[in-house]
Amino acid sequence: MLIYLVRLITNPAGALTAIHKKYGDFVQTRFFSKRLLFTSNPEHYEEIFNQEARGLLNRDSLYEAKKPMFGDGLFNSKGATWTNQRRLMQPMFTKQAIAEWHGIMLKEADKAAMRLKNDGITKVNISEELKLTIQSILIQVMFGQTKSSHSEELLMSAIDTIVKGLFPHLLTETLGKGILKRLFFLQNRRMEKAINQFVAYVDSKIDEIDPEGHDLISLMMQGRDRNGAHMSRELLRDEAVTLFLAGQDTTVNTLIWFFYLIGKNEAVHKRITSEIQSLDEDPLTPETIERLIYTKAALYETLRLYPQAIALSRDTAATITVGGKTVPLGTSVIMSLYATNRDGRWWERPNEFYPEHFLNGAVTQRHKYTFLPFGGGVHNCVGRHFAELEMMVIIATVLREIKIHVNEEIKPTVSITYKPERDVIVSITPATQAM
Repeated sequence: MLIYLVRLITNPAGALTAIHKKYGDFVQTRFFSKRLLFTSNPEHYEEIFNQEARGLLNRDSLYEAKKPMFGDGLFNSKGATWTNQRRLMQPMFTKQAIAEWHGIMLKEADKAAMRLKNDGITKVNISEELKLTIQSILIQVMFGQTKSSHSEELLMSAIDTIVKGLFPHLLTETLGKGILKRLFFLQNRRMEKAINQFVAYVDSKIDEIDPEGHDLISLMMQGRDRNGAHMSRELLRDEAVTLFLAGQDTTVNTLIWFFYLIGKNEAVHKRITSEIQSLDEDPLTPETIERLIYTKAALYETLRLYPQAIALSRDTAATITVGGKTVPLGTSVIMSLYATNRDGRWWERPNEFYPEHFLNGAVTQRHKYTFLPFGGGVHNCVGRHFAELEMMVIIATVLREIKIHVNEEIKPTVSITYKPERDVIVSITPATQAM
């Protein structure tokens, strides 16, 4: 078992798969003095989330490890702070609320599609294009400003450094309270420098905000909790950092994987293009996008094969029972989402790109926690509707104009998110050309 635990640092997806293939759904073990439970069973996830809601599990053990980056933002806060923040922010991310930002998404998606269509370039770095597009959307949504300075163009590099460094940092804390962190001394130093750069950027943007504006940060400033209190300057910064990082890296990675997968699967690409073209010249409103059923199934299939969180971690605050077995106080419970997503018991073609997994009633035949692209339980992602609308707008807008083909093989790399090992280069042709 020790070899698999060490492999978690260098190849987490492969290690999780191997652990469950050899030892089953429910695996209790130790690493140094740390108790660990690995589970890949959706029924266990449901038990864990239900007990978390009753206060029997929490995320507290990683609080200090995440605090330099996220402070008391939703990704890290606990207790009353988390509850108040969640209640304050949730109304800003309902389907109705995010419709206000649909115009920004569409405008930036149109710009990207026109660049790809009109530049006369048949080979395109789709990774770089998507990074710039998502960053432009987020800067406008969050801060009410357009992307203009050179410092903003350096942000994605800082974010790449942060997400690469966060993974070993948090994993070593989970496995053994940081005993292994000395192995990543230089990477930790680079991450700290990138965090300082990133937080300073967010701080400077907040200082420029109009408190009466309609951008997301302004709305957060205007928000009041149940006691009429507003968000402190420190919490405002922490939430802005959390939203900017999470909203950028995870969305970019998912879209890169999406275009990579359809670029290698002509039949799926053709069906998606046909569905999008069936909208004719109808504007891409949130309502018309709901008609793109197969396209959304392909997006979900991308999230199944390349989940941005390959595992979720909780710690027991009391002795609990999972799957009829006792799990002692102080155990780190690791829900192996990647292993669940590739398990042939739940998926007809577990290792293939097969959007039909999310069509024809297949969804209702599976346990509701078999697929958790946005987390689960009380700590599910508050920005889910925003991310889904943003990705669908970009996909539909781009594929109205161009077709994509990919010749290269890309593997994932170790990171806090499940990202491609390198930028993806695609071949493009106009959408009017036959595939």
